[in-house]
Amino acid sequence: MIKIGIIGTSKISNQFVEAALKIESCSINMIYSRNYEKGKIFGEIYGVKNIVTSIEELGKSDLDMIYIASPNSIHFSQVIELLKAKKNILCEKPMGISEEEVNEMFRVAYENNVTLMEAMKNTFLPNFKAIQKNLYKIGEVRGFIGNFSQYSSRYTDLKNGDLTNIFDPKFGGGAHLDIGVYPLYFALRLFGIPKKTVGGNYILNSGVPGIGSIILEYKDMIANIFYSKITNSYIGSEIQGEKGSILIDSISNIKNIRIIYHDGSEEGITVPQLENSMIYELEAFLDLLKQKKVESDVNTWEISKNVIKIITK
Repeated sequence: MIKIGIIGTSKISNQFVEAALKIESCSINMIYSRNYEKGKIFGEIYGVKNIVTSIEELGKSDLDMIYIASPNSIHFSQVIELLKAKKNILCEKPMGISEEEVNEMFRVAYENNVTLMEAMKNTFLPNFKAIQKNLYKIGEVRGFIGNFSQYSSRYTDLKNGDLTNIFDPKFGGGAHLDIGVYPLYFALRLFGIPKKTVGGNYILNSGVPGIGSIILEYKDMIANIFYSKITNSYIGSEIQGEKGSILIDSISNIKNIRIIYHDGSEEGITVPQLENSMIYELEAFLDLLKQKKVESDVNTWEISKNVIKIITK
């Protein structure tokens, strides 16, 4: 049985726990929250009574792995302390808020021979694999438009004078780190590391990007990464090839994908996928533990390093 500890009590932590409980070999054994009462309420939902308020207690436990979903700016200190305590870590994206932080995390993971992976789920999804499998059908790929734009109600709060974590630089807030990493990670996993990048952001009065775009230049193609927390988009993402295009409904969940060829014909390439898509990244992480590997072959340390390097450039 794999004993799991959870850091954070937000919505994404709920989704992760529900995914973990669908795997017979997993159990949720400990919840960490800076606020004991919040941790207790969260634990009661899943029958977890072991609630702690210090990272040191997690480090001293017999947990096999820890899932971290705390505010972005806190990831670094928590990850480093737990890696030194020989704990395997699955850390929510973005793993860190600077290239220096991420490099140090991987150095400490390697030094302590423990598994560390960024929890970017879309690269493990069956429909991401379907895209990889069918990519040849559109011929030479010349363009990619990776779009994740989702209006946040917190932006309304910000305009009314209420600063929340998602737009607060002290907590690593901003559209680039919250959702911009999804299309960027997708691109780097599918097409590799670009030779050149250039981008720009509209900076909110809180000091973080509200909307932005990054151009990735490759030897034989161009990718455009677009992200926003202050507007909505209804056009999805697209991979453009010389024979056709692959249309993707959601870059984070990838539920519906189809090919439109130059003659106007269409081909659906969507495959069955579980509603709670976090189960796939967890299964991949558990496989790393079984193989005693410190690094994923999919969400590699190299990709994680370059994502944060490019997105914060």
